[in-house]
Formats: sequence, C-alpha cells, structure tokens
Amino acid sequence: MTSTNNESILPLQDMALPQIPDWFPLAWGWWASLAGIVLIFALLLFYLRWKKKRLAPKKTALHLIPKEKPAAALELVRQVALCYYPREHIAQLTGKDWYIFLDSQVSTPIFEQNYEQWQSVLYSKEAILNSEQLVQDCYQWVEQALPPKKRRA
Repeated sequence: MTSTNNESILPLQDMALPQIPDWFPLAWGWWASLAGIVLIFALLLFYLRWKKKRLAPKKTALHLIPKEKPAAALELVRQVALCYYPREHIAQLTGKDWYIFLDSQVSTPIFEQNYEQWQSVLYSKEAILNSEQLVQDCYQWVEQALPPKKRRA
C-alpha cells in the first residue's frame, strides 16, 4: 500500500546562507600592501628632496656664471667646489695646483693647458681675446664635475 501522504516528508527548514563578508576590517595582507605603498611613496619623496638639495649649488652656479668675466666665473667655480668637496682640501689650492684639481674632476683637461691665460685674466686689468671660451670652460666644469661621483684620484 502506497500512500501519498505529505506527513511522511520530513519537515526541512530553509537553507541558511552565511552573511556576506564586510570589506572592513581588512585582512592583514591588505594592511601590509597599504603600508608598503606608503613606505615606497615616503622613500621616493625623501629621495627627491635629497637630490634637489644636493643639486641646488650646481643649479645656482650655472645660473650665476657671468658671461663676460672669466675671473668672476673662476671665483664662482671655487665657491661651488667648496659646497661639494672638503674645505680643507679646496681652500689651500692655489695656482697650478688649483687648475690640476679642476682638470682631475673632468674627463678632458681644460684648465691647466690655459694656465697662462687664466693668470693674465686674474691679475691683469686688460681684456683678453678668448674670455668667452674661458667662461665656457668654467660652465663646462660645473656641468660635468658636479656633484662629484665616487672618489676620483
């Protein structure tokens, strides 16, 4: 005897679904990712500020080099060199030693070969013919030698 009785079906309850997870609080991986992004941004910001501060004397010198006065340009080169190199080393250099130091900081020597011209410009009131080239040499030195790379001989 088969009876189709609804009472024989077990009383089942509706399916209980879990709650939809909230987006907050975040899992530790998201916090670690966020901290990494903030750290990278902070390091980049500090690096850019450090680089700007390091290049400030060079940029200033390039803007201030006079166009027609080699003696003033060489004085500016000495001042900017004091910003990057130890004062004890730079302050005592004079004459040919100063020009040798300047040439040692660039790949092609430009000062020692013009030693007599530089001396006449510094200690004479008369104008020199190639004063623009001497000023250009100062500009080139500031552009190439600063900021100093690893220690040079």
